[in-house]
Amino acid sequence: MHSNTFLLVLLFAITASASAIPARAVAAGVDFGSCTPTIDFELGRPGRKATEGTFLPTDPVVAKGQEDALNPNIITNRVCDQLINVCGANDAAHTLCLSAKATVAALGTKDATTATAFNSALGF
Repeated sequence: MHSNTFLLVLLFAITASASAIPARAVAAGVDFGSCTPTIDFELGRPGRKATEGTFLPTDPVVAKGQEDALNPNIITNRVCDQLINVCGANDAAHTLCLSAKATVAALGTKDATTATAFNSALGF
């Protein structure tokens, strides 16, 4: 009986500790509002060839009305615009997004590493 109680208390403590760990390491003062400004890269989305990779925002609010794109710059632009237009993000978040967008443009890549670079630049 005591070992069952101990295990429950230990499980609760581990769960509570894990929930206190932040899901991302965003710069101080950055508030993305109600959105998560990440993008993903996926091969073979509906209407695309199985070997064709496209980008899309991961947050449904940001993605609303946006089709996937072969060009990551279209999607990073959408993300940064939506932070201001619908997400209620602050200026620091928008500035950080513009910096991440510039990083992607400078890379010139169009694959999964591109999405990773954008997301990482935002702290995700």
